[in-house]
Amino acid sequence: MAAVFILPVVIFVSAAQAGPSPGPEAQKRMVRAVDRTLREGVQATLPPHLSTLLGITEEKESLVMQSLVRTEKVVRGLDVSMASRNDVVLFVASAITNDQILYLTSGEGALRRVVSVKAGIGQALRISGEDRKAFEKEKQFWLDRLAPAGATK
Repeated sequence: MAAVFILPVVIFVSAAQAGPSPGPEAQKRMVRAVDRTLREGVQATLPPHLSTLLGITEEKESLVMQSLVRTEKVVRGLDVSMASRNDVVLFVASAITNDQILYLTSGEGALRRVVSVKAGIGQALRISGEDRKAFEKEKQFWLDRLAPAGATK
C-alpha cells in the first residue's frame, strides 16, 4: 500500500522539477530549430563527462550537430544529439574563464536538466526559478535565430 502512495508522489515531484511544457507555437518553433540544426549545423562532440552529467550517455561522448555563435566574451551553442533528436543542449560558455551553463531540453523545448561547470568542475543542479528564466532567455535567442516567429518550414 505504501508503494502505491510513494509512486504518485515521485511522479508529481519529477513533473514539478521538469516544469511546464512550452506552448504549441514555441514547440513548433523548437522543432524547426532542431530540424535546421540537424540540416545546417556543424558536426561536433559533446565530451563524455558533460554527456554523463546531462544524462545523455554513461561516460561516452555524444555526436551532435551544432549551431554556434561566438563573441569575444561568450560562446553560445545549440547541440542536437545525432542519436536522439529529443536530446537538445543549449549552452553558454565564458570565452574568458570557460565556465559554462548547459540546459538539456527536449526536442520541443521542455527543460529537463541544468549543468554548471566552474573551474573545470561540473555538477547537475536542482532547477531553480532563476535557471528557468535563464533557460527561457537562451531558448528564445535560438528560436529567434533559427526559427523566427511567422516563418514557415
